[in-house]
Order: sequence, then C-alpha cells, then structure tokens
Amino acid sequence: MTKLGIIGVGAMGGAILRGILAGKVVANNDVYVREHTPVKTQEVAERYGVNKADWSTLAACDVVIIAVKPYKVKEVLSELAAAKSQGVIVSIAAGTTLAKLHEWGATNLPLVRVMPNTPVDVAAGMISIAPADDVAKDDVALVESIFAALGETVVVSEAELTAMMALAGAGPAYVYVIMDALADAGVRIGLPRKLAIKAAAQTLFGAAKMQLTSNTHPAILRDRVTSPGGTTIAGIQAMERNGLRAALIEGVVACYERDRELAQTHE
Repeated sequence: MTKLGIIGVGAMGGAILRGILAGKVVANNDVYVREHTPVKTQEVAERYGVNKADWSTLAACDVVIIAVKPYKVKEVLSELAAAKSQGVIVSIAAGTTLAKLHEWGATNLPLVRVMPNTPVDVAAGMISIAPADDVAKDDVALVESIFAALGETVVVSEAELTAMMALAGAGPAYVYVIMDALADAGVRIGLPRKLAIKAAAQTLFGAAKMQLTSNTHPAILRDRVTSPGGTTIAGIQAMERNGLRAALIEGVVACYERDRELAQTHE
C-alpha cells in the first residue's frame, strides 16, 4: 500500500487530505501528517483519524506532499531532504520552481509540482501536474493516481503549470465573485438573497456541466440560448459594454504575472 505524507494541513492541504480520504485513495492508517507544532500535529491527526509524523516517518513515505505557505517551503524541504533517500516529493507552492526546489535540497529525489484548486474538497478539482524531467513515468502515474479521486488531472510542463495556476488554481475565487455579483443582481430585481445565491450557483454549475459533457465551444452554447432581438442578448450586450470579458482576461493575466514575480523573489 502507498504511504502518503502531508506537511501542512491548512486550507489547501486540508482539502487535499479530505478528498484523498473520502475517495479512499489511501487508507487512513497509511497517511501521515505534520504541522508546525507537535500540538497542532496531534490535533490534525486526531481530527482526520490519521497518523502524526516526524521527519523519520515522512522519510519512509512513498509520496510526501508539501502544502505549507511558499515562504516556508525552503525550510521544510531542507529538513525533509536531509532525512529522505527515496520516494516522491510533491510541492503545491505557487511561485516556487522545480529548479529552486532542487537547489533547496531535493537533488536526488523525484520532484513534482502540483497545482490543485479548492474544489478538490468535493472531488471536482482541476489538478495540474508538472514533473521534473528526470521523474520516472511510474512516479508520475503514482502522483496522478493520488490526485485523480479529487477531480480532473492533467500532466503539463512547468511553464503551462504557471498558466494553469492563474486560470484554474485561482479560478474558484473568480467564480465566487461572479456568483456573488449574479446574486446581487437577483436581489436587485426582487429575489430573496438565499434564492438568488442558489439560482446563481446552480446556473454556473449547470452551464459548466453542459460544456464538459458535450465538449462544445462555450460560444456555441451561448448562441443556443441567445435569440435574435431577445432578452439574453440585451443582457450580454450590457455586460460586454461594462467590460466583463476584459476584466476576466486582465484578472487572469494579473494573477499570472504576480506568480512570475513571486518566482523571481525566490531566485
């Protein structure tokens, strides 16, 4: 059985852990967690019914996921690499390149960067996987098998991973802003807040499911509900006039550029 270590069980680390356990990808007794203090480690281990870990137990794991904040990755990786001689190290830190991870101590271990997003918590994530060039196919497949239960996985280059972070990694936040704005619009035209939020969320979910199920270009799906001279095209025109499309594009680009800035600060 695969032994899995997770260092850092915060928002994303916790979402990954819950998804793995819910999907029965790895048994509880084969999961080892470590937090920044022994007390916190004990608390997390008891909450999820998994094992608490020290550096020696993490060294024996087949895969270790580093899910701490980017500024802590160097310290954690140095400790882990000093104890570990086998197994795959996975980093989910934005802005921390494979080259930098190698430099910080993981010179002889397979390294993989993974960019999940928060819907992994409900097995609906978009997970991008970028292995270093020297990582064996079996090791990549092992990482894929762990994350596959959490949503859709795709193996990409490291350059593509940065773009995927800006689009999909941060994407749920963009969608929540859109959802909230649609709900505000519903309230503005007379709907109760609770109903407006439900309608906005279900509409976004249904539209996304239609695209994923049919693999039809979004513009074609949009045209199917846009009658000539009708109400929908009037609404779309108003949104376009107020910069909806440009705002979304510029937001993703700004996120992408910020990630590149972070990568440069780590050089």
